Amino acid sequence: MCFLWCYDIVKYIVFKGLLESRGIDPLVFLFLDMITVPGFIVGCARLVNSLSGRVMALPKVLIWGLIVLVNTLLPYVYAAIAGGPQFDIAAWVVFWTLILLMLANLIRTIRAGLIAEKQ
Repeated sequence: MCFLWCYDIVKYIVFKGLLESRGIDPLVFLFLDMITVPGFIVGCARLVNSLSGRVMALPKVLIWGLIVLVNTLLPYVYAAIAGGPQFDIAAWVVFWTLILLMLANLIRTIRAGLIAEKQ
């Protein structure tokens, strides 16, 4: 957790000017980025455990996958909303690519759990 919080602070320092120029409050972004770390870590740990042998029920996998997805995207959703008019096409492409990759990973996790349950 400490590593990710340090990473968030480094992102804040490096990208503060860029965020401000796009109409995004860097402190709000940092706050959202930091409060989502515990949920992200616990969710990832649960998903990894479900893939590495301890199979969880499908609803639990889905819930933990959604928790990871929300905790990963929350700061970026804020950035997209706050900097909406400032977002260019490349920023929207990156944003939607992240969402699609996360959803694809969640679907893959669920499918792996279903296959493991059948065997």
